[in-house]
Amino acid sequence: MAALKGGRVADFTNSMAESMETAMNEEWMARTGSHLPDEGRDDRRLLLAAIARGMLAYLKANETALVSAIAIDLGTGPVARPVTEVDLNYVGD
Repeated sequence: MAALKGGRVADFTNSMAESMETAMNEEWMARTGSHLPDEGRDDRRLLLAAIARGMLAYLKANETALVSAIAIDLGTGPVARPVTEVDLNYVGD
């Protein structure tokens, strides 16, 4: 499994920042009827990349708080087990 990718302005493809820009464009289109303007694109991408990388770094630093228990049902009823280790697949980019 590939590591999570926050993104950078120079490496934006297939990143969380690109997903954020796509979602922002969808909302912009719904509100204005047009695509996001090209003016300010690099500044917007800088901001989105910083937010995405910051979010992933924060989650990685606090990964043990993400999940505390999991219930698994193999057909005989759910069995609850504590989660003793979480490894968010993010090493920075």
